Amino acid sequence: MPTAGALFLTTGTKPHFCTASVVKSKPEDLVLTAAHCVYSSGYASNIEFVPKYHKGQQPYGAWPVKRIFVAAGWRHSHDPNLDFAFLAVAPPPGVTKPIQQVTGGLRLGISLGYDHQIEVIGYNNTDDAPIRCATSSFKFAANQMKFYCNDYKDGTSGGPWIIGYNGQDGTGTVFGVIGGYQQGGDHSWASYSAYFSAPARTLFRQAAG
Repeated sequence: MPTAGALFLTTGTKPHFCTASVVKSKPEDLVLTAAHCVYSSGYASNIEFVPKYHKGQQPYGAWPVKRIFVAAGWRHSHDPNLDFAFLAVAPPPGVTKPIQQVTGGLRLGISLGYDHQIEVIGYNNTDDAPIRCATSSFKFAANQMKFYCNDYKDGTSGGPWIIGYNGQDGTGTVFGVIGGYQQGGDHSWASYSAYFSAPARTLFRQAAG
């Protein structure tokens, strides 16, 4: 899937640690993930996004993260209802186009309701290929969604919840990412997301400039 990939640290030997996806935007350089992936007591640094990562291959290269956007409520109190982040990425050496022109992008869905037939993509941090599940999303609590699928472990945080997924080009509408309650859940068979509503729209507009 060209529009989804893994986040790596550019220093040390740590493998990929979270999942992210390209979202359509005016600057065409935005990637969506979970806030807990990129902001703990401060902003993470030395991160790159590798779209369509698979068995060590980087078909579109590694895109350095140049700026991170998280909501103020996440910075101040790690509000699980604000567990989403936008990353502005720069082209790798030899590439002049923004990432959206290279990989395509997912449409950002805001206030679309909780119950949908969805596809969820994620990279377990011990695996060299993504996992994918077709399932149903539903309301777990106010501003929190949930789905059931097996084997979604550490590393799948930030994985997109996609409505109308097109497996040929990786398009569709992303209306959530694995995160939120318990930073995505304590069990590999149940995952969560913050519900995307006005705060997600506000952050997206800030990131898109």
